[in-house]
Amino acid sequence: MFGQLFVKECRQTAKSLIYWLTVLILVFSYTSQLGELEIDGEPQKGQQEYGYKLSQDPAFLMKSTLGQLTEEYVRKRYTTYPVGFYKSVTLNEEEDQRIGEILQETAGIGGRKEAERVMEEWYAATQPADETNPAASAITGRLKVEPADGLTADRFHELMEEVDGILGGGSDYNEANRKNNARVPMTYEDAVREYDTLIKKDRLSGGYARLFCDYMGIFLGVLPVFLATTRGLRDRRSRMQELIYTRKCSSLTVTAGRYLAMLVMLTIPVLALSFIPLSKCISYAGMAGIAVDLWAFVKYTFGWLCPTIMIVTAAGMFLTELTETAVAVLAQGVWWFAAIFGGVQRLKGGMYGWNLVPRHNTQMNWQGFQDGFAQLAANRIFYAVLSLLLVMGTAFIFEQKRKGRLHIRGKILANRKSKSEV
Repeated sequence: MFGQLFVKECRQTAKSLIYWLTVLILVFSYTSQLGELEIDGEPQKGQQEYGYKLSQDPAFLMKSTLGQLTEEYVRKRYTTYPVGFYKSVTLNEEEDQRIGEILQETAGIGGRKEAERVMEEWYAATQPADETNPAASAITGRLKVEPADGLTADRFHELMEEVDGILGGGSDYNEANRKNNARVPMTYEDAVREYDTLIKKDRLSGGYARLFCDYMGIFLGVLPVFLATTRGLRDRRSRMQELIYTRKCSSLTVTAGRYLAMLVMLTIPVLALSFIPLSKCISYAGMAGIAVDLWAFVKYTFGWLCPTIMIVTAAGMFLTELTETAVAVLAQGVWWFAAIFGGVQRLKGGMYGWNLVPRHNTQMNWQGFQDGFAQLAANRIFYAVLSLLLVMGTAFIFEQKRKGRLHIRGKILANRKSKSEV
C-alpha cells in the first residue's frame, strides 16, 4: 500500500509545474555560481598571490582590530552587517564619546586629533604599496595600533563586545567576526600545505563537495516549501479532501508517502547536478595522478543537504495542513532570510552553529571542517529529527480532519463535530 502510494505521489510531483520550476532554478543557480568552476592546480612559486590566512597571534589580532577601530573613529563612520546587508553607522555624541574612551583605554589614543596623527604617522612610515602583489599589500598595509600598556586580552575582548553593542551588532568587533581582523597573506609554503591537505585528506572531491553544498544549500533552504505548499493546497482546490479522508490508508501512511515522494524528487536533481563537478574532479585527478573520492558528493548531499530539504518540506506540509493557506511560504521566507544573512560571517566554514543553511564557501579549510564537524553533525541531526516530528504532527492534524474533529478554513473554528456526526 505504501509503495503504491509513494509511486503515485512521485508521479504527481513530476506533473507539477512548481516542481519543474524548482529544478530550473537549481540548474540556473548551479550554472551561474559554479558553472565555470575549474579545479585549482598546485600553487607555483612566483604567483601574484596565494590568498590569506588568519594569524594565531593574539597581539596581532589586537593591533589589527584597534587599527580598524581607530580608522573608523576618525572617519566617524562604522561598517556593520546586522542582517547580512551593508550598513554605515553614524553615532550620536554620547556614543562617539564612549568609543573615544574605549580607544583611550585600549590604545592610549586621546581624542580624534591624536587618532588622526597616529594614522598619518603609520601610513607615512609604511612601505609603498607592493604593485606586484596588491592583495597582500591591501592586507599588510592596514593600520596597526599598539595596545596600551597593561591591557589584558580579557579586557580587550570585553571592550570590543561593548563597541559592537554600541554599533548595533554585526560589526567586525564582535566575538564571531573579530578573528577575521587578523588576516595575513599566505606564503607559497602555506599554499602548498593547504593544497596537500585538499589532495591527501579531502581526496580532492571532498573539498569541492562542500563548496557544492554551500551553494545548493542557499536555494534548498527555501525552494522546497513552494512544492510542499502547492501539493498541500491542491487537494483543497480540486475538492478532493473528502475522498482522501475516506481512504483506508492510515493518515501517517498518506502523509509519509507524500513527504518521502517530495524528498526523493527534490534530491534527484541535486544528485544529478553533483555529477558535473565530480566529473571535473575525476578529470583533474586523472591528469595529476591522484586519488579521488568518487562518493564524496553523494555523501555530502545526503549528510549536508538532505536535512535542509527535509525540514523545509516538513515545515511547509505542517503549516499548510494546519492553516490550509500559503502562510508556510511567508514563514519559510522569513526563516530563510534570517538563516542566509545571519550566517554571512561564517562563509569559510568551521563555525556552523544551528543555522538552517550551514555555510562553507571554499573548497579549502579542511581543518575548519574537522574542528566544526561535531557541531555540524548535531545541526544536521537536529533538523532531520525535527522534520520527522513535524511530519508526525502533520499526520495528526490530517487524522483529526478525517474524523471531523478539526476543520480549518484559514483559521481554527471553535465548533468541532463530534464522533457521532462523522
